[in-house]
Amino acid sequence: RCWKYDWVVEFDIKAAFDQIDHGLLLKAVRRHIKADWILLYIERWLTAPFETADGARLPRVRGTPQGGVVSPMLMNLFMHYALDTWMQRHFPQCPFARYADDAVVHCRSEAQAQAQEVMHAIASRLAECGLEMHPEKSGIVYCRDRSRTQAYPNVTFTFLGFLFRPRRVMTRSGQLSTSFLPGVSRDALKRMRQTVRGWRLPRQTFRSLVELADQCNPTIRGWWNYYGAFYRTAMQGLGRYLDRKLARWARCKYKTLRRHKR
Repeated sequence: RCWKYDWVVEFDIKAAFDQIDHGLLLKAVRRHIKADWILLYIERWLTAPFETADGARLPRVRGTPQGGVVSPMLMNLFMHYALDTWMQRHFPQCPFARYADDAVVHCRSEAQAQAQEVMHAIASRLAECGLEMHPEKSGIVYCRDRSRTQAYPNVTFTFLGFLFRPRRVMTRSGQLSTSFLPGVSRDALKRMRQTVRGWRLPRQTFRSLVELADQCNPTIRGWWNYYGAFYRTAMQGLGRYLDRKLARWARCKYKTLRRHKR
C-alpha cells in the first residue's frame, strides 16, 4: 500500500485501555452476546475496583485493565465499531490497518491526509467515543522513494515493530535505487538485544554449543521469521551482537583462545 499511496496517517490512541467507555463497550458486547450471565460477568469484571499499593480501593468507571486476559478482545471489539466500521463507511477509498490502539491509514494526496480531511475526522470520531488521539505519536508521513522525490520533513513511521522509511535497494538491472520499505525498528532491535543479554551466554561455560543452540534457537528463529520477512539487512546488527556474545562464551570456555600479552 505504501507503494500505491503517497501518504500515510499514523496515529496512536492515548491511554486507550484506560479510557474505554463502559456503556459503549457493553453496547457493542450485547450485539454479539445474548446470554445474560455472560453479560453480567463482563460488567462486573469491568467495574470491579482496583487496589492501590497502600491498600486503598478506587472505583473503576472507565477502561478495561491492560494485561487482563479479556482486555485485548474487548479492546478490539470496541475499536471495531469505534473506528473500523466507521472508516469503511466514511473513507472507503483509504485502506487502513489497525492493531489494538495503533493504526495507519493510506491516502492519495497530502490534502486528503491533512487535518481538514482524514486526520481531523479520525480525531473527531475518537473524541465522540471518549478517546483521544495521541499528539506525540500521530502524524502524516510522505512515502518517499525513487519516483516520489518531493522534500517533506517526515518520511518514516513505525508500525508493529517495523520502521517504514526510504531504503537503498538493488534493482534487477544491478543499479542502486531507493524504495519505501519496512525493516526491523530500533526499539525492536533494542528489546531483542536485551533478551540476548538476559541469557548471560558468556557465563554458561558449563553448557555445550549444542545446548546453547537448543536454548536460544527457538527465540532467534521466531525473530528471524517475523522481522526477517522484510529488508533482512536491518537484522545484521543483531547477528553481529549474537556473534560477539558467542565469541565471549568461547573465550571463557576455551581459555586457550585468549590472547596473551607478550
